[in-house]
Amino acid sequence: MSLDTVKVIFSQRYDVSTENLSAESLIADICTDSLEVLELLMYIEEEFSVTVPDEVAQELKTLGDIASFMDQNIPQETVLSIQKKLLENA
Repeated sequence: MSLDTVKVIFSQRYDVSTENLSAESLIADICTDSLEVLELLMYIEEEFSVTVPDEVAQELKTLGDIASFMDQNIPQETVLSIQKKLLENA
């Protein structure tokens, strides 16, 4: 599931426990400024070989929003593969 992968990304990048993250977690509560949000989106684009259009990026408010975008635009096998890699490097 993409939400689990999103939680791992946020946990590792922002030193937050995955248990404290949910689909309703607001990106703005975790990322301290708009530059961090931009860096996060660039990371997702690079890591998952996907483009996040500007109009979509503006609508991403929660971790669930990011997971939904990933579910709709990235093959599940790719998401699981990257999640596995992230967990191995933790």
